[in-house]
This record gives sequence, structure tokens and C-alpha cells, in this order.
Amino acid sequence: MWYNMSVGGSRRVYLTSDLLAPLLSIINPQSLDNRVQSKRLHYSKSKMKSTKIDINLSDSNRARLEARSYERTYTEVPNRALPENLTGELDVIYKSLTGETLPDQGSTFLIRADNNGTFKRLYSPAVYSNEAGDGLIVRWGDTDIPFTIGEGGVKSLNGDKKVKTSFKEETIGKYPTSVLSVSYSSNGTIYSMPFPVKSLDWENPVSADALDVLLDEAPENIPSLLAVAPDPSKRGEGGPRLEGPIIKVAQLPIGEYQVTAYRPRETQYGMDYLVQVVGIEEPFVGTTRKLDENTGEWGDVEVEVVGQCIMKPNNALKKVFSAEPIITPQQPATLHILEHGEYNGYATVQCKLVCHSFAESADSFKLDF
Repeated sequence: MWYNMSVGGSRRVYLTSDLLAPLLSIINPQSLDNRVQSKRLHYSKSKMKSTKIDINLSDSNRARLEARSYERTYTEVPNRALPENLTGELDVIYKSLTGETLPDQGSTFLIRADNNGTFKRLYSPAVYSNEAGDGLIVRWGDTDIPFTIGEGGVKSLNGDKKVKTSFKEETIGKYPTSVLSVSYSSNGTIYSMPFPVKSLDWENPVSADALDVLLDEAPENIPSLLAVAPDPSKRGEGGPRLEGPIIKVAQLPIGEYQVTAYRPRETQYGMDYLVQVVGIEEPFVGTTRKLDENTGEWGDVEVEVVGQCIMKPNNALKKVFSAEPIITPQQPATLHILEHGEYNGYATVQCKLVCHSFAESADSFKLDF
């Protein structure tokens, strides 16, 4: 049988039934239905939900945390206290990086309070260099999650191979921050979470663009630009709350003061200390550092100091505190400010700290003679 077909309105094409049959089979109703179903299936697979974990505080949750007072500078928020929906989302990311379930008794977020016990900030898990300087870690509560870094990008050492990472810039709090974004697909939903990158030079943090370029050209140089994670035991969670403005020891007037507590802390320049000084009877004007919330920059401001303050020791006093003196409100040390001076434009001080006892050590002299 011949079929008379007009093409383009000007020419006629004659097809035999044996040539036309394959064409008719293409538009067979059953075949067409199968293809539509296939398209629908493809569309449903590509239409996955997306959930981004927001590490910024909502106004209502900030109000809740501000409603209570904190006895320590740093307070861990137990995972059991987190919103139920947030806990489920965090569990997906945590499990993708560690293979383990998010522990109820562990923590994800850390609260920092000021010297009056007032809530100031909530810290989330962050990215640091490892101690060897050849890789990265995510400090999540008390857990350090290792990452390798190389030509293949940033990879979770013990995590699921489907985990994807990339450096981005996001607003954390009020300021743009470089983050390592971690993404993982689970049960039809793509979860993502930003981890702030802690730069070694906190005043000039490395940008996400620079990290992205280094990841392509020289990934081995990235750890050297990041801070090493501080020792959790020395960040002050277990110590008493210190009160008063923070000033340098050289600002204290000549006289005698009581030291009732101190707290060691690791910095990028080595071990430092914050020291509680009481017994300041005569008020004086000192200089402290304060963050301008509008510009995000640190600057010097004058404050009145009376009653008590938090003192930053000079190098001579740091050596004394490194010997681990036992200092408590019941057994205070005595600080003598003897003389003020100046060196290369900087204020100096001669001082002496008299301590009653020190922590015992197999490597230390005993003083009971």
C-alpha cells in the first residue's frame, strides 16, 4: 500500500507501508506512555529537597539564651538541649563525616559570656589546621574530625565518599566569613552545613576566593594559613568566671593587690593568661580593647577601673603562671606593682607575684624547706 504525504506544501512523498510501520511504532500509545512515565521518574529524581543548616541564631533562640546567666566564660550546649528539627539535621551531617550518630551527651555549640555572665556569642563547629600542618580538622564539640586536602579537594578522612565540600563566603552573625560548605544527600534531601574557617591571622582572614584558588594550584599551603585548634582543656570551661575590664599589668598603679584566680589560654603567639585582680581601692582610667559592632574592627577604649579587673601579665609574670601556682579566693597570691617605665614607646612595669604554693610535679623543685 502507498501513502500519499505532502511535505512543506510543495512536494509529495510516497511511502510504502513497510517504511511507515517503524515510524508508527514510535508513537504507539503504550510506547509513548512508557516514555512519559520515564520522564516523570527522571523529573522526580531531580526534584530533591534541599535543607541548609543555619548556624546563625534566630531572634527567639537568642532571646532564650540571653535570658539566663552563665557562671563561666565558655559553656557547652549539650546536644539534648538543641531544637528537635536542628538535631535531626545535624545528625545527618555528623554521621556523614564520622559514621557515628550525633551523641546526646556531646555538644555542637559553645556559648561565650562576658565577665558579668551575660550571653555574647554562640560558636559553631569550625575548620582548623591539624597539628602536623598537613591536613584540616573540624572541631565539633570535643571531637576532631580529620580532613585530607589535595588535588582531589577537601575530603573527610573517615566519612562517606558521597560527601561534597567547597569553600564559600557566607554571613555568620553580622560579618562575611570564609566557610567550608559540606553537603550530603540522604533520603531524598540534600543537606548542607557551613563550617567557619579559622584563619591564623584573625585580623586579616583568608578569603574564600583565595582558598579556592589555592585548592586548585597549591592545596598543601592551605593548612599554614589556618589556626591550630586550641586545647579544649585550656579554653576556660572549668575555671571561675573572671570579672572586670581587661587591662595590661603595666596600667595598674603602684601598690599591692590580691590575685584570686587565673586562667591559661592558648593563642597563636603561645600560652597567655588572664588574671583576676581584686582590691583596687582607688579608681583609675585604663585602656581596654573593644570590638566595634558597626565596623567589625577592634580598637582601644578608655574605661574606669575600680574594685577589680582582669589583668594581662607581662612576660615575667607569664613565667610564674607557667609554674602552675595554686591560687584561689581562699588562698590568694599578692601582686606588688613596684615601678613604671617605658621601652621603645611601650609602657613597662616592675612587679612581683608572691604565691603560697605550686602544683606538685615530678620535674619540679619542692619548696617546703
